[in-house]
Amino acid sequence: MQREITPDVLRGFSLLGILAVNIQFMGLSSDEGARGEWTNGFANGLATFLIAAFFTGKFYLLFSFLFGYSSSYIIKNDKANRGRWIKRCFTLMAFGAIHFTFLWHGDIIFLYGLFGLILLAFMFRSDRVIKIWTRIIYGVSGLFITIITSILLLAEQYSNEPINSGYIEPSLDEVMRNGTYLESIAPRVELWSLGLITGIFLQGGMAFAAFLLGLRLARSNFLSAPIDEVQNSRMIKIGFLIGLPIQVIAAFLMVLNEQADETSEALYLATLFIGFISAPLLSMAYVGVIRKLVFIRPKVVSWMASAGRMSLTNYISQSVLTSIIFGSWGFGLFQELPTWVVLILALGIWLTLVYLSSLWLKIYRQGPLEKLMHISRKMV
Repeated sequence: MQREITPDVLRGFSLLGILAVNIQFMGLSSDEGARGEWTNGFANGLATFLIAAFFTGKFYLLFSFLFGYSSSYIIKNDKANRGRWIKRCFTLMAFGAIHFTFLWHGDIIFLYGLFGLILLAFMFRSDRVIKIWTRIIYGVSGLFITIITSILLLAEQYSNEPINSGYIEPSLDEVMRNGTYLESIAPRVELWSLGLITGIFLQGGMAFAAFLLGLRLARSNFLSAPIDEVQNSRMIKIGFLIGLPIQVIAAFLMVLNEQADETSEALYLATLFIGFISAPLLSMAYVGVIRKLVFIRPKVVSWMASAGRMSLTNYISQSVLTSIIFGSWGFGLFQELPTWVVLILALGIWLTLVYLSSLWLKIYRQGPLEKLMHISRKMV
């Protein structure tokens, strides 16, 4: 069967968005990213604004949607394939554990494997049931985030002291500057553990809702030709006319707050959470644009498909390259580059990996880690 190009193009595109968000934590601050001094000046402020407005929160949802969508290719509506899916999830968790231990404390592969096991409970349910649960999970997550945001804003408003005023730099930062590679393992795992807890509570529900949406839309071949032009245009319009202004305003307020003499932690979190809640709108617009271009101007976007076909290899390769670039065991550029340069570097890394992926796939059918994953599933 001929492989569908749209999911691969979307995955390749998503890798750019994920790296644009992750690289600020890889190269500036392990737990805070582009904040404080890293937003000073016009160029750094603009880079921070672009990351917040166009990337943060949008691409992990897009990647999650594609994860749910791709589950249909493995299950194929056959309960006999459940074992195959379970093996895939445990293999992903193993890859994720290696990734967050040795390379990147913001790993999402482990969480995808874990959530994939839960997704199995919905795979043979009706579209109506899946749609209901998608709305419930997203609604509860959004309400939870809204309540936390309101409490923080009120607490800071009526408190004499700012929230979280005493920032303690994580030990991983010092290791990245002056330590050895082996010394980075323990603080990296510690940061991943803390990030996992907060990530599940703040973003886990929305990610799983995106899993469910992808699972349901795969049944109707949503990303296959022919597309519903009216539906697709509506997605793009809603995303850009409603979602984009919300993201731009939230990002602008975030940068303005970070560049102020006295910053508000509650306002920072509020703008971040507003971005999370409204992120699906802009993610939807991205899908609509890519979906349309694939069918009317395929050459404009098809070059990203090679990276999407090797998404696991490229995701981990991003971490390998940034570890070498920023770690003291490599080029030692951690906290040495301004935010705007770090963002441009993300684009350069992504373009390099897209090009290398195209060369690799001219010779081999799969990426190296995709092949290893296939072999690992057979051995389980």
